[in-house]
Amino acid sequence: MFNNFFRRAKRKILRETISKLQEIYNHEINNNHASKSDIMLNIGAGKWHCKGWTNLDYPTEWYSKAQSKHSFIPYDIRNDKIPFNDNSVKAVYSSHVIEHIEDKYIINFFADVHRVLMNDGIFRIACPDAEFLYNVSSRENNYWYWRKDWAGSKKFVKEIMNLSQIDFLVREIATPKYMNYVHAIDDKAKDFSVEFQNMSMYEFLNFITSDLTYRKDFPGDHINYWTYEKVKDMLINAGFDFVVRSKYMGSMCPDMCNPAKFDVTYPGMSLYVEAMK
Repeated sequence: MFNNFFRRAKRKILRETISKLQEIYNHEINNNHASKSDIMLNIGAGKWHCKGWTNLDYPTEWYSKAQSKHSFIPYDIRNDKIPFNDNSVKAVYSSHVIEHIEDKYIINFFADVHRVLMNDGIFRIACPDAEFLYNVSSRENNYWYWRKDWAGSKKFVKEIMNLSQIDFLVREIATPKYMNYVHAIDDKAKDFSVEFQNMSMYEFLNFITSDLTYRKDFPGDHINYWTYEKVKDMLINAGFDFVVRSKYMGSMCPDMCNPAKFDVTYPGMSLYVEAMK
């Protein structure tokens, strides 16, 4: 009963917060809106659409239903250059994309975002916050209640079973190694509780992800982990000299402060990072 009460209260607070943020956004955007000539990109956009923004996405059967809703420029982070000129883009947004791709491709992706951004252009990244998820999974609690529908879906799991905090963590960071996942890599999927207890955070996160690679038939799998320090170091190596740990709806770019369009994917587990060229 108390859980239901707190969930309803949480939803009410979130609705009120989003409403207030929308008021602020409407005021700010009317006074500081991008011109029609400004180029702004959402990379890995899925079904997302926002006036004034151009979507780039990788066409797959997995996401075909979502991708059919709006037009997009076909783009593969693992192989393609961003199809825009140097210093031509005002803002780039990428939400819950980089956890699906290996490090070596994200390094090149960040460098290419730096290439296309104009001076003072903003790159905003949202992704699962691996450090937070690791820490919250280190003791028994009810944090993972929001993932229980997924864990009870026959579309995704082999059987209905009680899951530990670590099971949920592995599913979120290294999906193919979650032992109850229907598309698990069976020879690598197992109970990782012993490793969790005996390794440091980075040792564990590297252990469960280091041998994972993108599988074209299952592009929704999470195969990589991201902490603020890891994202920051990679952005700096890509050429950015100003990187900040952002907040939900805390963008330095007013065009990315619309609560109806931005930061809508799992804010309760997300890491937000921004870089300015």
